[in-house]
Order: sequence, then structure tokens, then C-alpha cells
Amino acid sequence: MKLITLHHGVFFVAVATLCGCSPSAAPPIVFPSDVQISAALEAQFAGDRHSAAARELIRTLGGDKGKLRYQIHQVIYRQGAYEARYDAVLVMGQPGLQSLQALYASMIPEAERTKLPQASLEVYEGWLKEQAQALKKTSAPQAAALEKTLELLGNCYRDQQAGAEVIVMQGLGALISPERNGLYAEKLALPDTTARCLPA
Repeated sequence: MKLITLHHGVFFVAVATLCGCSPSAAPPIVFPSDVQISAALEAQFAGDRHSAAARELIRTLGGDKGKLRYQIHQVIYRQGAYEARYDAVLVMGQPGLQSLQALYASMIPEAERTKLPQASLEVYEGWLKEQAQALKKTSAPQAAALEKTLELLGNCYRDQQAGAEVIVMQGLGALISPERNGLYAEKLALPDTTARCLPA
């Protein structure tokens, strides 16, 4: 009887090996969905006290109805957590011309802005271009940076309509960890992260 039991045990192990399974095999890895990862990233951005200026900038560029959408490219399992690689996309809640006017207004000191003949994109943009010209006499690098910023922002937003999507950050990363109430996101510093369509 002992011999029969041994043979049955050997048979069971052999079958398990052929099936590629084992009584002690780890359960399969279940990856979170893009929706779940995006929700964790949204919660992190909304609650991070260091992101207050970034949230205000997104409101300026996107309008009150604008929002960020996270385009997930890759999710890597990291021993109980997940590393997500993604881009941040601004969904425009207003026309791009309105966004540029609001942004350029914020770039002009209030004391100078109140002296301008009218509150319009053309006037604000003209004032900033004049500043760039004036800076060439004292700080050529600052002048070049301002001119480059104005050109970049104009190309990004001038022709955009409400509902359009603009990539504002590429190559972002975050560690997504399970917590009691769902998933928790922690931003990762990655060397290939680049800003697009944002003021310098």
C-alpha cells in the first residue's frame, strides 16, 4: 500500500510539472487598468501641496472646464507595486486664444498691465515682445528665452479649440502602490521627462 501511495504521489508531481503548475505556484499578476492608474494620478495631483502652481497653470491654460488626461504607455510590475510610464495631456476647456490671453496677462506685472490701453491678446503679446527686445540690451539669454516661450506657446495654443488635446508633459513616471482605499501614486523623477507647451 505504501508503494502504491508513493507511485500516486510521483504521478501527481509529474502531471503538475507537465501542466506547468505547482501547488505552491504564485498567483498570476493582475495589472491595474488605465482608468485605475489615471484615478490614482489625478488624486496625487489634486492633493499634492507642491503642485499648487501647476494646478493654477492648468486652470489658466485649460480654463475652468479644462482637465488633465493621462495617456498610459507602459506599466511594469515592481514587487508588489507598479511603475507607470505616461504623458500628461491637457484637454482644452476653452479656445486657445483665450488661454493665451490669460497666460500672457499673468506674465505681465500688474502695475504695467493696468497701464495698457486694453485687455486683449494682441496688446499683451505686443508688450511681451517689446520686453524681449529691451532685454537684448541687458540680458540676451533672457530675451532669447522669452522669445522662444512666446513662439512655443503660440504654436501650441493659438489654433486650438475647446475640446482639443495638447500634450504638456512627456516621459512621466509614477509608482502605483495598493492601499486600503485603492491605489496610491508617487511621482518618479525620470531623466527623459520633458515639458511641452508650457511656459519656461
